[in-house]
Amino acid sequence: MATFSRGLRPQAFMLLIRPARITPCKPPQPTHLLFRAHLFSSSSRLFTKPPTPRTPKPPIIPEKPAPKASISPALASVHTPPSSYAEQIALKGRTIIYEAPSHFWFRASCYTTGLFCVSYSVYNYWSVYLHPPPDIAWWVPTAFGVICSFMIAMGGYFVMSTNKIVRSIEIIPTNTAYIARHLAKTKASGQSPLYVEIQSQRVGPFLPVKKTIVPLEQVQLPCRMQVFFDPKYGYKQKTPAQLVREQRAELERKKAEREYTMNHLLTAPFRDMGKAIKYAFSGIKRSFDREGFANINVGTQTFKLDVLSGWALENGRAMDRLLPIRPNTVSTRKL
Repeated sequence: MATFSRGLRPQAFMLLIRPARITPCKPPQPTHLLFRAHLFSSSSRLFTKPPTPRTPKPPIIPEKPAPKASISPALASVHTPPSSYAEQIALKGRTIIYEAPSHFWFRASCYTTGLFCVSYSVYNYWSVYLHPPPDIAWWVPTAFGVICSFMIAMGGYFVMSTNKIVRSIEIIPTNTAYIARHLAKTKASGQSPLYVEIQSQRVGPFLPVKKTIVPLEQVQLPCRMQVFFDPKYGYKQKTPAQLVREQRAELERKKAEREYTMNHLLTAPFRDMGKAIKYAFSGIKRSFDREGFANINVGTQTFKLDVLSGWALENGRAMDRLLPIRPNTVSTRKL
């Protein structure tokens, strides 16, 4: 045994041992990761969807066309376009067809002139007719009595000139609540499709305007209003060439006036004052001759319409198409 151990060297002992193949070691994988990989694998039966059976599609049944609904005549008339100008105005609601300018100077002149005439009559009636001086002739009090009567009549003429001047004319359909209240108050039949509301001035200086509501047929114009409000029509109709020349002349006049105003700014207030004085004297002049007023009949009343400086819808054509014209029954003032 000792001999055997001595005879073998370390090299011989290494030859007897068969060399083993060295392979790298894989790190151990955790058990929970392996379980999760197996659980979510495509071959797992827990998460595989069962095949869905195909259901046959139902047959397509063609739909029957819906029956056409019959439209009543009342509804059909709503969707049809209006046939007359009155129906067009009725669809718009309340429509102003005329509006007058300010008559401040006209009314002020009438009131001051009337007050002067009445004051003169009262003073002379008291001091000359009732208590005449002892040294005057016998016919003087009688003459002053006649003069005082004439002056009172003239004062009444000036004061009454401010009555029933039209401020505005408005067209109102019958189916509105405003007209319904008016019909219930007056117990009138609303057979007319449109009503006319006329706002007019009273005699007093600070009184509110008077509103007169009548059917459309009760308003009578003296003549065609387009003659006064439309520049293309007048007492003498003008040709298109004349209208073009007048428009160009008006534009040139306004341009020259503006240039003159910008070049003479210091005297601009005096020019504006002159225009205001001219406008005031125009109103005072109208209080004496009543120029530019046309009388229109509204039922049993007579109103004064300012055709000299008022505004009318469509240059007066709306009034001509809506309101009847009775030139033989309505008189006109100096225009």
